[in-house]
Amino acid sequence: MPWISKEREERIKNRYKDVNIIRYEHAVSFEVGKDAFKDFLKYLKDEEGFKHFVDLTCIDFPDRDERFQGVYTLYNPDYNERVIVKTWAHNGRLPTVTDLWPGAKWGEREAYDMFGVEFEGHENLKRMFLWEGYPHFPLRKDFPLEGYKEEELPSLTEVLAGREDPPSHDFELVHTKIATLEDIERTERARLKKKAQLVLNWGPLHPGTHGTIWFLFDLEGEEVVQCDVILGQLHRGMEKIAEHLHYFQFLPYTDRMDYISAICNELSYVQAVEKLLGIEVPEKAKYIRTMFAELQRINSHLLWLGTGALDLGALTVFLYAFREREKIMDIIEGNAGYRLTTAFLRIGGVHYDLAEGTLDVVKAFVKDFYGRLKEYHSLLTRNRIWLRRTKDKGIITKEDVHAYGLSGPVARGSGVPYDLRKLEPYAAYDEVDFDIPVGEVGDVYDRYLVRMEEMVQSLRIIEQCVEKLEKLPKSAPYINKKHPAVMSPKQDVFHDLEDMVKNFRIVVHGEEAPPGEVFSSAENPRGELGFFIHSKGDSRPYRLRIRSGALYNLSIFPKLIQGGSIADAIALLGSLDPVVGETDR
Repeated sequence: MPWISKEREERIKNRYKDVNIIRYEHAVSFEVGKDAFKDFLKYLKDEEGFKHFVDLTCIDFPDRDERFQGVYTLYNPDYNERVIVKTWAHNGRLPTVTDLWPGAKWGEREAYDMFGVEFEGHENLKRMFLWEGYPHFPLRKDFPLEGYKEEELPSLTEVLAGREDPPSHDFELVHTKIATLEDIERTERARLKKKAQLVLNWGPLHPGTHGTIWFLFDLEGEEVVQCDVILGQLHRGMEKIAEHLHYFQFLPYTDRMDYISAICNELSYVQAVEKLLGIEVPEKAKYIRTMFAELQRINSHLLWLGTGALDLGALTVFLYAFREREKIMDIIEGNAGYRLTTAFLRIGGVHYDLAEGTLDVVKAFVKDFYGRLKEYHSLLTRNRIWLRRTKDKGIITKEDVHAYGLSGPVARGSGVPYDLRKLEPYAAYDEVDFDIPVGEVGDVYDRYLVRMEEMVQSLRIIEQCVEKLEKLPKSAPYINKKHPAVMSPKQDVFHDLEDMVKNFRIVVHGEEAPPGEVFSSAENPRGELGFFIHSKGDSRPYRLRIRSGALYNLSIFPKLIQGGSIADAIALLGSLDPVVGETDR
């Protein structure tokens, strides 16, 4: 995506003389003092058009007096420009920006949870993924990767009774100690005094929550007065892990975020690393990536369709959708060797060339799938029950999209054509023709129609990729092994001494990444999946931030369900389509 223009940059610099501008090849950032920080952000939003909130995070520099730097990413939808704003936390404190962008509420809570940075003015600053009362902050540089020994932890009863605070933790151990009956009852008793007459627990192990998410509803009769969303039960500390791995070693972890869309996750990650390292990808690899990303998008949307319909009582659609998913999974398995967590992409290309007969199988699938989509429409689109459960439910406005940083089908369902495949074309998306479907009302039904049409557009893209790949010679390279940071294919290592030595060097010492910063995003089926990399020139990222589209899309749920019913919650959550592996990371 184009970063802020030189003209706008000069205008900002003339108004704010003390702003420090840092321009990298793939990122532009403004460093602002804390006193002028809020005024600067308000100016960017109101006068320069950067009204779309993308992400916020922090970086820890323990050698500095003011060790924590806040990093805010914003987007101008009118001019298709992006910018990063940075400021240093004074005494570990930053001002909240939730009055400018409500979507920053969860981002600030996560930064507080992971770094201990306090956001002045935040209405409900509490832990996002770890439990309240835990005294440590995992993304600080002095927190050990391996965590702490189990015997150092007190029992949960001691913690809840307030007799002893837990000194430290191991990531897996934490989440075996959170959701107990005692903890739930204590939380309910505290809330009953303040909210409504009844508190209903939904999840964390309920099929309608689409993963291990825990919802607390305050009810007055059937009406939801207020809702809390409790995450963290799949939190694995992926950003912490990334700081201790070479760039190529982190690739399999991306599969385990949105595990329904592994190839799309991989594509977003490898592109960020390729931008940092200056790696060009061969043409054949670009088309293979694009074709498989769109197959994965259809695969993901089919799971959304089948489970969302099942939640509302439509069993037949669930069975039909899984019938087609099996065909896609077979194609993926035939090329990657795995059905779910594929690790198929590589920095610089793809792991394998296309398996024999792949294009013929893909063409047969595309031809058949057009008819299958008509079956789905005949079952749902004009079904009276489906219409009553989805129309005018959970309406999201265009203003909500920008304020909460919504993306993917959730944003497009509200009439905002925010699609990174068009706005910042990557892989082979600038070489194929497709349309961006958008909704009009922004309700659950519009989000359903958008995803249904997106599958049609994915078929168009796949057809064009197949046509192009058929014209390319079979010997065309599928990975840029000439680049010193790209590992050579295994078969080349067995027959070429140079390839063997290069791979050995990368495995042992890692890639030689230059110092700098990159923020790169791709269009995951759930929305914008971005990777922010701060490099100090090491073979490992100093800071790797994962911008989860599913997390920010889910953040608007408490607002949407307010005044609705529990039955609405089922349809509404299904239309947001979160995957907890990505929200929790």
